[in-house]
Amino acid sequence: MLKKLLTRGGLTLLGTAAVLTWWTIHPGTSGVKQQDRIPSKFGDGGNRLEISVESTSPATMSVDFNDHTKEVGSQMLAHALEKIPAGSHSWSIDVPAHIGGYIELEAVGPKTGDTLTMEIKMNGEAVDRQSESLTAPLNGDEAFFLQDFFDDYSKAKQDVSSSANERAE
Repeated sequence: MLKKLLTRGGLTLLGTAAVLTWWTIHPGTSGVKQQDRIPSKFGDGGNRLEISVESTSPATMSVDFNDHTKEVGSQMLAHALEKIPAGSHSWSIDVPAHIGGYIELEAVGPKTGDTLTMEIKMNGEAVDRQSESLTAPLNGDEAFFLQDFFDDYSKAKQDVSSSANERAE
């Protein structure tokens, strides 16, 4: 009985390891469109997502486009990642409803005193503004970044208001 149980457990672990290995080295495409520039329009558009950033060091700006109405595993549609020099930058992206994801600004090789600022607007209304300064050198496994997440970019203002109300209660 114990031997049978241990065998089942071992086979389960082996099967899990095989699936994870397959997902890691699978030669096929994932279906996620990788872009090296932040697009000015995604899908059919319909809502104006505005992102303004400022960085005192080079940085990487990334925006995800997920459809959370789809089942888990097929939600990610595209991931846009753009390398930017230090300074001010802005993007206006025409996005349809039901598309959301992460918006992230990450400093590349930051030094103590470097600053990141990110402001997000949806259809002309301010949604979020963040600013951070690096106060100490980073360790090898640390990163200096700002990040926002929205289930649906077109409802970003409501998401932020709901979160603020929940924290206040």
